[in-house]
Amino acid sequence: MTEYTMAAEARAIAGALPNLVIIGAMKCGTTALHRLLDEHPDIAMASGKELNFFFGPATDPGENAASTWHRGLGWYAGQFDARAAIRGESSPGYTSPDHPEVARRMAAVVPGVRLVYLVRDPIERAVSQYRHHRADGTEPRPVADALLDPGSQYIARGRYFDRLTPFLRTFAREQILVVSQEDLLRDPDRSLNLVYRFLEVKPSVPAAPPARRWNVARVGDVVLPRQLRDRLGREFADDVARLREFTGQRFATWSV
Repeated sequence: MTEYTMAAEARAIAGALPNLVIIGAMKCGTTALHRLLDEHPDIAMASGKELNFFFGPATDPGENAASTWHRGLGWYAGQFDARAAIRGESSPGYTSPDHPEVARRMAAVVPGVRLVYLVRDPIERAVSQYRHHRADGTEPRPVADALLDPGSQYIARGRYFDRLTPFLRTFAREQILVVSQEDLLRDPDRSLNLVYRFLEVKPSVPAAPPARRWNVARVGDVVLPRQLRDRLGREFADDVARLREFTGQRFATWSV
């Protein structure tokens, strides 16, 4: 099914499609936010996290086993509660460099969607992803070799403004909200109220701080030598500057 055909079908069932998507970033608290938002009486998050519907390819799912685009719009709409005022899903891979087609497809199918993008100190995010891959057995290399490999995504996924750029080209600025994981953990009520205002729903009961951290890999201690930390800071500096300018947020606790 082409994007044009799917867009026409989407207009017919718009009330059953999501109007909220958490688009990442990986290892930035998307699972925690997904669960917290699902507690609001006017918000129903999809029971399955990481639906990955907007991944390519369009016609051959064998080329990308994670994609569910081939299942069609009826399947996607069926993942949401059409009775809810806000229907949402969370797929951090939507801002992966591997999937530049996501923003275009999303704009064709759910043009009015609100997008929430979670970020954290990009150096800490890279280390967390490294721990994740060490834990699942896919990353055998020492930390410096892995993080500085230009073929990996440890740096690319943490260049948050770069990752947002395709969405800024296809959605209005007011459809995008950036929230830091540090703020969510330190003051969940304030962060959630920002999201509620963004979604135009009433504040709910005060949120308890997340009782646990989801998707946390523990593989010993990963210690970054000062030289490596400084190198990573230089890799992220220009992108963090653009993100600060774009959001008006200081991200004061970040080391970049």
